Amino acid sequence: MSKYFEIRWHGRGGQGTVTGAKSLAEAVQGTGLYVIAFPEYGPERRGAPVKAFNRFYKDKIRIHSPVISPDVVIIVDPTLIGNTEVKIGISENTIFIINSEKSAETIKKELDLYSQKVFTVPADKISFQLFKREIPNSAMMGAFSRACGKIISIEKLIEESGHIFADILGKELVERNLEAIRKGFKEGDQA
Repeated sequence: MSKYFEIRWHGRGGQGTVTGAKSLAEAVQGTGLYVIAFPEYGPERRGAPVKAFNRFYKDKIRIHSPVISPDVVIIVDPTLIGNTEVKIGISENTIFIINSEKSAETIKKELDLYSQKVFTVPADKISFQLFKREIPNSAMMGAFSRACGKIISIEKLIEESGHIFADILGKELVERNLEAIRKGFKEGDQA
């Protein structure tokens, strides 16, 4: 890689946005890259907009400022699609990964994007099927692997996530989260 690979997550408090960024960083670290993950909170309450950031690089990362020019924008809460902040600093090569049951082409038009790749994944639907509540972060991680397999393959993501989740979750929840990752990788659309 010639520069940091940078991700900016947009979500709302309580959706697992920050946990998703941290879990993705830990999984990518298993590929041998250096990683960082950190949040940026507004009001710290459930439902408030929140951002999280990742940086991946082949050498140590010494910068800890928010991501200004993202390679990837992950929108965990589809109500944030109209928010102008999601497009700040994007380039023609920025990849968008969005939690939505809408087609990628529809979302691309809603965001007024042209050259950027857009991936949609029904992450809320997937998480509700598996957890009976909307916690879309694991499905979003799977969609990230589909969009950015050069950073982490789905096989490596499943392997690393299994170790990460085993340290914090019971066996049944580990399996459900791994299934959410698999479904996030397989389901959805791209344009």
